[in-house]
Amino acid sequence: MSATPLQVLTRPFAIEPVTNIMLPDGIFDNAIYGLRIAAHITNLSSSALTNVTVWLESVGDPGIVPVARTFYFASIPAGAAVQVMWDANFQHASPGKPLVSILARADGFTARRSIQQIFVSETRFDATSNTYTCTVQEGTLAVSGLKGHLPGKRWGQTGPDGKECICPPGGGPIVPTGLTMVWTPNPAFPGVHGELPFADPWWKILAIIIAIIAALVAIIAAALGAGKASFSVGGSVEETDPSVTCCSLDGAASGEPEYTVAGVASAIASVAIAVACSDAADPFWRGQEATPPAPGELTVGERVVAEWTMLEAPNAGVPYATDVSWTYQRFTTGATYSYSVTETQTNIHTAGAVDVEAPPQVQAFSPLWVRARFHREDGSLFHGTELYSFAIFQAPQGLNFVIPLTDDGLGFDPGANDGAYAGSLNLEQAYRILLKYGQTVYGMWRIFLFAQDVNLTKPGTPPEIAAQHIGGFFVASAIEITFDDTLPCPLKAQASIMVV
Repeated sequence: MSATPLQVLTRPFAIEPVTNIMLPDGIFDNAIYGLRIAAHITNLSSSALTNVTVWLESVGDPGIVPVARTFYFASIPAGAAVQVMWDANFQHASPGKPLVSILARADGFTARRSIQQIFVSETRFDATSNTYTCTVQEGTLAVSGLKGHLPGKRWGQTGPDGKECICPPGGGPIVPTGLTMVWTPNPAFPGVHGELPFADPWWKILAIIIAIIAALVAIIAAALGAGKASFSVGGSVEETDPSVTCCSLDGAASGEPEYTVAGVASAIASVAIAVACSDAADPFWRGQEATPPAPGELTVGERVVAEWTMLEAPNAGVPYATDVSWTYQRFTTGATYSYSVTETQTNIHTAGAVDVEAPPQVQAFSPLWVRARFHREDGSLFHGTELYSFAIFQAPQGLNFVIPLTDDGLGFDPGANDGAYAGSLNLEQAYRILLKYGQTVYGMWRIFLFAQDVNLTKPGTPPEIAAQHIGGFFVASAIEITFDDTLPCPLKAQASIMVV
């Protein structure tokens, strides 16, 4: 028999299970012990595959301990990619690019093995110096002097429209507006350019990881208590006016969705670093190009000091702009070189409208379902593995359920890769949870949608090209960040279903 025509074509990515968000560019970080290894596995044949099983065979780092789980699919349509994920403990993971082996088998075929790299970093916080470090095989990035818009006094308070707005944990998101980044390469290097982190993303991605990890460890501590991350309280941030306001969901179950929204807000806010530092080429790369060292010199360190002004609040899929100034310094064995830039940068991770389809009314204990079509700015649709998407179904009395949305032709999705991301909630199972909280299935359910783009760069792509493609940016979100404290609660349901 031939091997099952199922394969993982791109790098598996990291999901933080308390908030359900993908970490920046899908990179795993051992500061958070519990993470999920997520992957899309694609049917490469022209026919549907039946009785499919998928399991994680091994991870090439003994410090990463996955939980065994086998996925079963009665059928996978031709060309469809299904999403699978495994819980794993990364507490003792080493920074690097370990291999992950995933096996799949369908009726009439032998098992087929897919081997892909994952990226692992190590973020730590030094309270004495108020400095974060993010270590990878290629070196260490230290981040200090953080500045940002902090949550305003009304964070988590009732909005002017009288609706309840709860934003746990109490800290809320910080929108960065400045920082100092110091890169220590491993080893020192000759010539103009050093090795990129993971030989893939720009150096700035490590700063984004630090910003999001700093936010997530506080959320995880609030949700699960201490001992789930390498540190639970981050450093101080110099405040920039105005303050941030935003609202979250009331009530929680099945993954604590109020923490999901807190995580989404923090991820959207932290991406301001990426926008200010540019996707085409970040300050380190541009600074290196502008400061070629003398022959025989080795670069032993680099520093970027950046500050920017948010011309508008950062939000998912919106081309918001920043006025940024940064100075790059190269430290070599023979001299110090400098280069400065002042410019305006705009978010390029943009998207268009979201079309939502859901039944207006459902009989009790029939499934609730939703389909979402996420448009790009040019009107075309994201499809298939291009997005990691999920929905929050909020019960009439406030309990919430996180449901994945996929474009795989299964369940309520009409066809694989057609741009419709679908998901459903089993009301019979939800009812058991609702009963524990004294709530009912009857009444109006609200649906909130979220989507992050996925880095689909093929293995073997030249590093300077691969670095321009970064995943994990929210292109759609039910939550909006605002600097205007007079605005109503900016959390909007995209659909509603009446259960009778």
